[in-house]
Amino acid sequence: MINKSNTEDRDIIERILEGKSEDYALLVEKYQRPIFFLALRMLKNPETADEVTQKAFLKAYRALAGFQFQSSLKTWLSAIVLNLCRTELMKKKRDMVELPLQLPDSSMEERNERDEKAHQRYYLQKAVDKLPLRQKEVVNLRIYEEMPFKEIAEALKSTESAVKVNFHHAMKSLREWIQERKEI
Repeated sequence: MINKSNTEDRDIIERILEGKSEDYALLVEKYQRPIFFLALRMLKNPETADEVTQKAFLKAYRALAGFQFQSSLKTWLSAIVLNLCRTELMKKKRDMVELPLQLPDSSMEERNERDEKAHQRYYLQKAVDKLPLRQKEVVNLRIYEEMPFKEIAEALKSTESAVKVNFHHAMKSLREWIQERKEI
């Protein structure tokens, strides 16, 4: 199925390959945010995520002539950034840095509710971080990037059924971990 975005991307890529390299900025503008946040979720460090995002776009630009349109450009870029994240994670294990939130003046109840939600997000992210790398990648692509299983499989060079199995195991592990936290 060809959608409007894929057609627009194809047109832009064809113009770039014909020598209009300045049009690459259109693709960077379109995909920089989701690719950056994917890297950030994997690496937990904004500076490193920014560096990896830049490397991913540079690598994609250099390989643009070889892009076959067998998947969406977003899927292809996601695969590139995930590979770079894996390399970065192998270099050095990253620690998650929590920045304190500045809360505006509000009622104690509202602050407690916000604190509870922030607390839940923190522990959910900690649980996702504990997952094996492949399951973590699948969860990030499925939940945060809202990618269909088929595109995740393409991005990870896997089968759709393997991706679904990884997602199922990840969700099972997350449910168990959350249940354990509730019992404490």
